Formats: sequence, C-alpha cells, structure tokens
Amino acid sequence: MLTRILLLLLLFVSLDVGAADEEDTQTITPVTPVPIDESAHDKVTCAAKWDRYHKSQECFSPYHNVNGTMKPGAFEHCKEIKYPAECPL
Repeated sequence: MLTRILLLLLLFVSLDVGAADEEDTQTITPVTPVPIDESAHDKVTCAAKWDRYHKSQECFSPYHNVNGTMKPGAFEHCKEIKYPAECPL
C-alpha cells in the first residue's frame, strides 16, 4: 500500500515538472530580421520574404483580440513585416 502511494506521488510530481517544462517552451520568440535585398524578386529572396512574413504573423497571433485590436506588448515583442505583394505565393 505504501509503495503504491509513493509511486502515485512520484507520478504526480513528474507530471507537474513536465507541465512546467512545456510552458517554458511556449514563450514567444521575437522575429529577428534577416538582411534581405528588398529590391530582388528571385525565388530564393521571395522565399525568405515569405518566411519572414509568416514568422512575424506567428509572433503577433497571441496578441490579437477578438475585435481586431492588439493586446499590449505586441509591438515590443514582435516586428511588423509588410505583406510581400511583389512575390507570388
């Protein structure tokens, strides 16, 4: 009986540690801009522009309110990247 209680206690402790580790990995990482030649429209540059744009959108997504406004801190943690209209999807 005591062994079962100790095993259950150990299981609960390990689950709490796992949840704390999981929360730490979900922190928001800022978008670090990579130098890109903005005037170039070749395939590699366009891929980099789209990647940078999508990372920016992912960074801002937790800060969107239901009514379309942004929560405080969005522009302190994320860099706004314009839609690369010159590059086809």
